[in-house]
Amino acid sequence: MTHLQTTRIALAIGAMAFIASCAKEPMVQKIKETNNEQKQSGDPDIDVNGSIMLGISTPASIDISAAWEAGATDRLDETALGAQTATVKVVNNIISSGRIGFQRWNQSGTQHFGRTNGAGDNGTAFYGFAFRPVNGSTSHWEAKVPFAFGTHSNSAEAIWTPFGPQVGISTVAMGILVKDNATGDENPTTGIIEVGDFRAIDGDLHESRPGKVIFRQLINGSWNQIGRTNGTGDDGDLLAFTTLRVRTDYTISGGKIASETHTVIPVAKIERSNNKLRLITDLPGQNIGTSMMLEY
Repeated sequence: MTHLQTTRIALAIGAMAFIASCAKEPMVQKIKETNNEQKQSGDPDIDVNGSIMLGISTPASIDISAAWEAGATDRLDETALGAQTATVKVVNNIISSGRIGFQRWNQSGTQHFGRTNGAGDNGTAFYGFAFRPVNGSTSHWEAKVPFAFGTHSNSAEAIWTPFGPQVGISTVAMGILVKDNATGDENPTTGIIEVGDFRAIDGDLHESRPGKVIFRQLINGSWNQIGRTNGTGDDGDLLAFTTLRVRTDYTISGGKIASETHTVIPVAKIERSNNKLRLITDLPGQNIGTSMMLEY
């Protein structure tokens, strides 16, 4: 092989490497752009990192650390534990595949104080949190309440909380988040998502409230405002909505949970201007302002 032939081969190899490097960068950039588009899309199956939630590894358990009040994790007719700061775990696949359980600090293995039962309420939890509305009073929700948030077995997002009563298997309440004009939305008007006696309204499209998300409840035949976002740090775009039955109060008598109060609450998913996703509910007894449940 002559020196000239060797030189030509070397130049050809170098040119091919240069072309490959030029082609690679746009492909990497395209992937980044695609992920960024997914992140901002508001798709409930996509987390804030652009990962499809169903595609990421399922966490075995999720810790919720809070100052639990006396009886907060106990069921009806069950001896009430005293107030303490301890971990509650949200456990995936606690009994069998797809079942989500709530496990307090004095339980282990398959024990729980509430779990899904496989009858349309299974799923995968990705977040767990404790919650009490920030309204300056504990009179409405006596104890902090544990919640799990993730994907339902049908791939929609869902929220779960222990139901409380100990009748057979101690189950949980569940709300599946509904998108505008999708299955479960009882109002055909774009910008209004209606589930049962509750509505979430997109203020960009209705009521001359740009940036706001408004909660309304059907009371005595009229849709009454029970809350709305209230400015910078609170406002956002409405993405999905559901309702959830929550144990909001109970009494302790003779050392046991003697009675319980359950309340149906509205839960909206919004996207804030900083691209953070947030679950919110109304502030009990007020018609302006909302309470953040979870931001992720």
